[in-house]
Amino acid sequence: MALRAGIACIVRGARLASATCAGSAVWLAGCEREAPPPPPPQRIEQSFHLNAYEKDFGYSQAVLIDKTLYVSGSVAVDSNGRLVAPGDMAGQLRAAYANISRTLAAHHSSFQQVVKETIYTTDMDGLLKASDLRFEYYDKQRLPATSWVQVQRLVDPGFLVEIEVIAELP
Repeated sequence: MALRAGIACIVRGARLASATCAGSAVWLAGCEREAPPPPPPQRIEQSFHLNAYEKDFGYSQAVLIDKTLYVSGSVAVDSNGRLVAPGDMAGQLRAAYANISRTLAAHHSSFQQVVKETIYTTDMDGLLKASDLRFEYYDKQRLPATSWVQVQRLVDPGFLVEIEVIAELP
């Protein structure tokens, strides 16, 4: 008998809880609530090495995140990391831009997608004299945001210029 009374009590409690939940559900359904925004897409990072020595030196020539390509400072070096055009600003600019071009091409891109450029130089006067070389790579009507910075020295004392870019890939 006590067992039946206990079961009946549990059943009545469950009915009451069910009715309370149903009432709450009706009340909640009447409230206009925005669905939470979907989570942002997962960002996929891909590192790129233009030359084998970069891994040993401890950096990536470029990192791609989603459709943004961040290209490390490019200098006037050949594929073995040896300085190209010592003492020649124009020659070093061309070599640095050639390395950037190879990095962009490896990502099916070009200078047309570059949105930001930073040029570091140890000789601002030399850079200013050779600056028209940039138009061999950029369309004068679609230039990236650009900063030119004179520094005391670059990683190798023979480097006169280092260029880094950010490109938005199609």
